[in-house]
Amino acid sequence: MEYSMVGFRFEPSEAMLLGYLYNKVSGNKMEMGNIIQEYDLYGQKEPWEIWDMFGGATHNQKDVYFFTQLKKKSCNGSRINRSVGSGTWNGEDSSKEIKDPRYSPTPLGYKKRYRYQDGNPEQIGRWILHEYRLSDSLIKNNDMNYVLCRLRKNERGNKKFEKEP
Repeated sequence: MEYSMVGFRFEPSEAMLLGYLYNKVSGNKMEMGNIIQEYDLYGQKEPWEIWDMFGGATHNQKDVYFFTQLKKKSCNGSRINRSVGSGTWNGEDSSKEIKDPRYSPTPLGYKKRYRYQDGNPEQIGRWILHEYRLSDSLIKNNDMNYVLCRLRKNERGNKKFEKEP
């Protein structure tokens, strides 16, 4: 992956991430190499398997980025299925507006934080997902329902369980 280029660290602002997502859903060509992969984060693989598949461990990355599609729990419903492997991504906060003060007070999109949970106390807080979605005013036709996600391995995630005797 291009993460390992000498002197290169991919640390985009939240507004930049929404710009990449906008280009993706608009069909604009992006020359980004393998920095943001397209992958189904709400599928059968566990977060650590996804992390390893996309080089999070081998490239000593703090974050790995993906374009992924949201899936509804039912055809007519509005609720999103955020199951992954044997667990689920549980929301930790309400969506936070992301604005670019250079252009407009109107939000570019929203960010929401999720925590992986699978019933195993050692996994609580170990994996964090930030999901970025565009503001409805910027989407002309997002039938594919794409979001941009940042997957993070939280090394401090289960410290409280390590301290218990």
